[in-house]
Amino acid sequence: MIRFTIFGIPVEIQPWFWVTTALLGGALQADTQTAILRVLVFMIVALFSILAHELGHALTGRKLGGGDVMIALYAMGGLAFNRGGRFTRGQRALMILAGPGAGFLIAALTLAVLCLIWTPAGGISLAFRLLFADGYLIYHAPPRIWLIYDFLWINFWWGVMNLLPILPLDGGRFTELYLKPPRRACQLGMITGVAVAIYGLVGLGSLYTAALFGWLAWQNYKQIRGSF
Repeated sequence: MIRFTIFGIPVEIQPWFWVTTALLGGALQADTQTAILRVLVFMIVALFSILAHELGHALTGRKLGGGDVMIALYAMGGLAFNRGGRFTRGQRALMILAGPGAGFLIAALTLAVLCLIWTPAGGISLAFRLLFADGYLIYHAPPRIWLIYDFLWINFWWGVMNLLPILPLDGGRFTELYLKPPRRACQLGMITGVAVAIYGLVGLGSLYTAALFGWLAWQNYKQIRGSF
């Protein structure tokens, strides 16, 4: 367990966080020095990006509602806790959106760096190609491209997925604030989760995407059956 403080906010990184990020980075197939380095780059970028996401929640919550704030990074990502904070619905909505907003800001800064290194047209073109690139092709690129790819991919695509209306993702939490009664937010989350799981399996050929969103759909279904 790693503990430290940043901007006055206690942060705890649990061991399973490292296991999950390593697996997502391709640790099971890492049988060469290059492959191991690729996994390490992914883990570092994931740590920075997820921590920035949670700081977006935490700093906004502390500013708007006060309370005691802490961050935990664990197997499924991260959580920002705000104990004793008092929020209006609008303030809570801002706090929820500040997490993915921080990620989109990092993606935008990465794009800005690309535009400074190359021309604006060249930077935008490269960013677009990287966002839709095959991870296998990226593996054979220079390490600096891995870094750019991971910062863009994680902060943009994970941010987009996190805004889907599926509890407990940020999009689901935001939807829950405005969609009444609460049962409807879970129903929408279950339907969306099933749809994304099917698309992940059939359209993307990704067992991980199918399993993740299938599990999220199941969690929403259980909440419907157990809480309402």
